[in-house]
Amino acid sequence: MPETTSYAVRKVAVLGAGVMGAAIAAHLANVGIPSYLLDIVPPGDTKDRDIIARTGLEKALKAKPASFYSKRAAKLVTIGNIEDDLEVLADVDWIIEAVVERLDIKHALYGKIEMVLTPGTIISSNTSGLPAHMLVEGRSEDFRRHFLITHFFNPVRYMRLLEIVPNHATDPALVQFMQHFATNVLGKGVVLCKDTPNFIANRIGVYGFMSTFQRVLTEGYRVAEVDAILGPVMGRPKSAVFRTADLSGLDTLVNVSDNLYNNAPEDDQRETFKVPEVIREMLKRGMLGEKSSQGFYKRIKSPDGESTILELDLSTLEYVPQQKVRYPSIGNARNYDDPGRRMLTMLEGDDRASQLARETTADALLYAANHAEEIADSIVAVDDAMRWGFNFDLGSFEVWDLLLQNPTVLEKVLQDRPLPELVQRVQSKGQGTFYTGGAGQHSYFDFTTDTYKPVPRPEGCISLAALKAENKVVRDNGSAALIDLGDGVGCIEFHTKMNSIDEGIIEMMYYAVNEGQKQFRALVIGSEAADFSAGANLLLVLMGARQGEWQMLEKAINGLQQANLLLKYSPIPIVAALAGRALGGGCEIVMHGHHTRAFAESYMGQVEGAMGLIPAGGGCKELLLRYGADLETQLAKKTGGPFTPVRKAFETIAFATVSTSAVEAQELRFLRKTDAITINRDLLFRDAKADAIKLAEARATGNWQPPKPQQLLLPGAGARLVLEQQVEGFLLTGKISEHDAIVGRHLARVLTGGDCSPITPLTEQQVLDLEREAFLSLCGTEKTQERIQSFLMTSKPLRN
Repeated sequence: MPETTSYAVRKVAVLGAGVMGAAIAAHLANVGIPSYLLDIVPPGDTKDRDIIARTGLEKALKAKPASFYSKRAAKLVTIGNIEDDLEVLADVDWIIEAVVERLDIKHALYGKIEMVLTPGTIISSNTSGLPAHMLVEGRSEDFRRHFLITHFFNPVRYMRLLEIVPNHATDPALVQFMQHFATNVLGKGVVLCKDTPNFIANRIGVYGFMSTFQRVLTEGYRVAEVDAILGPVMGRPKSAVFRTADLSGLDTLVNVSDNLYNNAPEDDQRETFKVPEVIREMLKRGMLGEKSSQGFYKRIKSPDGESTILELDLSTLEYVPQQKVRYPSIGNARNYDDPGRRMLTMLEGDDRASQLARETTADALLYAANHAEEIADSIVAVDDAMRWGFNFDLGSFEVWDLLLQNPTVLEKVLQDRPLPELVQRVQSKGQGTFYTGGAGQHSYFDFTTDTYKPVPRPEGCISLAALKAENKVVRDNGSAALIDLGDGVGCIEFHTKMNSIDEGIIEMMYYAVNEGQKQFRALVIGSEAADFSAGANLLLVLMGARQGEWQMLEKAINGLQQANLLLKYSPIPIVAALAGRALGGGCEIVMHGHHTRAFAESYMGQVEGAMGLIPAGGGCKELLLRYGADLETQLAKKTGGPFTPVRKAFETIAFATVSTSAVEAQELRFLRKTDAITINRDLLFRDAKADAIKLAEARATGNWQPPKPQQLLLPGAGARLVLEQQVEGFLLTGKISEHDAIVGRHLARVLTGGDCSPITPLTEQQVLDLEREAFLSLCGTEKTQERIQSFLMTSKPLRN
C-alpha cells in the first residue's frame, strides 16, 4: 500500500456520546464539519436504538455554557449507534474515539473499527491519560500509522488546549497535519506530548491538586478558603482548585490519578497520586461535582427562590454555609492588576493564606521542573499546557522566572528544598531565567541543547507588542495608537482600561482616517487586550451628568457619532478585528467599519439599557439599517413594511441582548453575513490584515468604494404607540421596572423616527440627533445615575 502523505478532514465520526464526545461533535459543527455521533445500543428491548447518542446531542444543545456557537449548527451532527451504523466509518476522514477510560473497552472497539476501516483514515483517542503505545497494542500497521491521541479539554468549545500524542509508529506527516488543522480550523492551542501517562497538563495539574488536597487535610483548610487563596490572586481562574474539580468531575479526577499511580511506578512522587479515602467516599455517595449537582460545592434554593452555594466540610462530608475569607495577603494582592505582582504579594505575606500559597507553589514548581524533560519536548509545551488547559495566567516556568528574579521570595517559597537540576542548569549554562528577551525577541531555554531558541508562534501570527517593540508606532496619544502592520496597512489600537472609549480614542480615530490615509491604503481596528471595547467611559458620563456639564456630554456623544460616520464613509477600507466583548460604544464602532474579522468567541451587544441609557453612537441607526429600514429596501418592499425593522431592533436593544458567539452576532445583525470569523485568536490580526489588503486591492482596481449616505424610512408616531403598549404590558406583568419603561419609551421614540412622517425619509444625522437627545435626557434622571454608579462600584447591573 502506498504511503499516505496528504490528509484532509471533511467528515468525522465521533464514537461515544458522553459529555466529551457530544461536545467534540458540537465543536466540529461550529467550524462547519459534519459528523456522525455514535454510541452503544442500550441493553434490553428498546424502540430507540440511538437513544444514548440522541440524549448526548440533546444535552450538548442544552449545555451551559453553550457547546454550539448557534443551535442551527446541530443539523451537521447525525446520530446513530455502533451496532447498526458502524459501516459509516468507511466514509469518514477522521474517527475520534471518546468512550470510557477502560483499555479493554477501547481495544474491543478498535477491533470493530478495523473491520470497516478505509486504509489511511485518521483514528484518534480522546483518552485523558492512557498512553498511546498501550492503546495500539495488537493493531495493524495501517491502524498504528494513522493513530494518535487528541486529548480535548472540557468544555471543548472554550478550553483552548489540545494535547496531541503520537505513538511510536504514527506517520510524522499526520502529526504535522493535525497540528495545522487543530490550530487553524479548530482554533486550538496544540501541545505535542511525549507518550507518558496523562501527558503534560493532567500530569502536572493532578499532581498539583493531590498535593494541595493532602496539605488541606493535614493543615485544616476549608474548601472555599482554599479557592479564595489559590484563585485569581495566585494567577488562576475563579474556579481555583475545588470548583475546577467539580467542573471536570471527581470521577475523572480519580481515573486520572489512579492511572498515574498504576502506570508511572518510577515517579518519585507516586504516593501523592494515591486517592485519599475522603474522595473515594465522595464517589461512593455520588458526589461527583457539577454532573451530579454536588461535589465540593452544592447549590441549594431557598423557598423564596434564592440560590445559595454551600461548601463541603471535609471532616464530616456534610454541606455547610460558606464563611467569608479575609486575609491581609489576599487584600493586598487584589490591589494589583498584574498577575505576577499579585502572586509575589501572596507569596511574600506572613499569614495563613500565604503559607498555603507558598507550600502549594513549591510543590507544583518542583514537580514540573523535575519531570519536564520526561513528559515534554520543551518548557514552552509545559507552560502552554498549564495556561491553555487550566486557564492559569502564568505557566510553570514563567512562575519559576518570576521567583528567580526575586531571590528573597524564592528562598521563602522553597524553604531549604533543593533547586531542581534543570533550574540549576538554567543558572549555570543559561542566563538565569527560562525565558529571555521582550516582545518580538522572546526566547526559551531549550533543555535538549542548553541554548536559547525563539518561542514558536503560529504561522503568520502578527504581534502588536512585537511591532511596538520594533518602533512601528506612527502615533500614540496615551489612549490609542496607530501602528504600521506593513504592506500599507495601519492598525488603530485602543489601550485604555477595558478599552473604554474616551476623548483620546475618538481623536485617534479622526487622525487615522484623515491623516493615516496619506500613509496607508487600509486600516484595521483592534488590540491584543481581552476585550475589543467595553463601551463609553461611564465614570465620565456620571460625573458630567451630576455636575450638569451637558455641553461637555453632548460634545462627547457627538464626537463618537461623527467619528463612527467618518469610519463608515472613509475613502480607505476599515476592518474591525473583533475579539472578546464589544459592548455599547464598542459594538457601535465595529458596526460602522466596512468589514469585520471576528474571533469566534466574540460577544457583541448594545447593553446601554442596563445602565438606564440607549445606544447613542449610531447603534440604533445601524441596527435599523441592518434590519432593512433603509429607503431602498423599503421601496423594494423586502421587509414586510417599515415597522418590521423597528420591532426587531427594539427587541434586540431593549433587552440588552448580547451574542454568545460571532455566529450569533451575525444572527442578531451586529455582524453582517459577509463578515468573516477566525477560530484562533492568535491568527486574528493575520486574517484581518489579509482582509484589509483584499479590500485595498479591490479599491485600486475600482471594485470597492465606501458606501453612499443612506436614508431611513421609519414609521413614526403610530408605530411608537404600539411599542409603548408593549412596554406597558411588560411593566404590568412585572417583567420590567418603572425606569426600564422610561428607557423603553425613549428607545421607541428614537427607533420610530420621533415626530417624522412615515412617508418622509430621514437622514442618518437626523436619527443620530434623536439618539443623542434621548441619551442626554436619560443621563439627567436620578435612576440612570444610580444604575451607572452601582455598576461602577459592583460591576453588576442594578434594576431600579
